[in-house]
Amino acid sequence: MTTRRTLLATGLAATLIAAGPSLAGDEGLYEDVFDPQSSFIRVLAPDAGFASIDGTRVGDFTGGLSAYVNVMPGAIEVSLPGTATTVQAAPATHYTVVLAADGSTQVLTDALTLSPAKSDVSLYNLSSSASVDLFVPAARAVALAAVPAIGAKSVALKAPLTLDFDMRVGEQTLASVSAVELRRRAGVSFVLTGDAGGFSAVAVPNSYKR
Repeated sequence: MTTRRTLLATGLAATLIAAGPSLAGDEGLYEDVFDPQSSFIRVLAPDAGFASIDGTRVGDFTGGLSAYVNVMPGAIEVSLPGTATTVQAAPATHYTVVLAADGSTQVLTDALTLSPAKSDVSLYNLSSSASVDLFVPAARAVALAAVPAIGAKSVALKAPLTLDFDMRVGEQTLASVSAVELRRRAGVSFVLTGDAGGFSAVAVPNSYKR
């Protein structure tokens, strides 16, 4: 069945193709080297320097994000400074464990497509705003609507492209990231932080620990 959401996503992708030249490369960042039934877990912890996922230490966070760690389905322990949680990992699923400013953790399921013709774009809202949109100025369209606080949403957009993105509440732009490369069979994650005193955002290419 064709829904309004499907039509909107299709229209946005078509508009993005016409919006500008293809400046990003076609190189896929997902390599077919993992068990197809295995899962992937990463950590989003802007104030932490390291974490342990199923016994594998991860550090060198970019924008608070670690690389994904490949795990087999089941109960996976994730340890962060001062806290720990367990992810019940389903087969062939991506997860992000968010460490909030108050020390609590939230396990988010990442709706990634890994499409050979598209790029997965995700927004993680760690700001004080209760709801944020991811807006594409070149297409004059919302790519992701109403991303909740300590939550995330993802969408697959046509690639390759290089685009600017705004994080908005209504018509107000909280933060912007320019010249973001969208690559086929790859992904990029936006992380929005801050409060009324000032917001900031980063775009981090999804990566996998080898």
